[in-house]
Amino acid sequence: EEHEGTPINRARVAEALALKPDTICVSCPFCMTMFEDGVKEVPGTGVQVRDLAELVAQALPKTSK
Repeated sequence: EEHEGTPINRARVAEALALKPDTICVSCPFCMTMFEDGVKEVPGTGVQVRDLAELVAQALPKTSK
């Protein structure tokens, strides 16, 4: 647990939100939790935090079996 300075999740979320994204894409479970927690601390952003695999799956064509 951090006791000095800015917590890393707040710093990274601030950097990401400065770019005004609609979505923040991550590829590891720890980063997902870190960004979700950080985004929740900034009300009104409307930014989604999504896993890379989720976005890839969404982009793949749907096939019927």
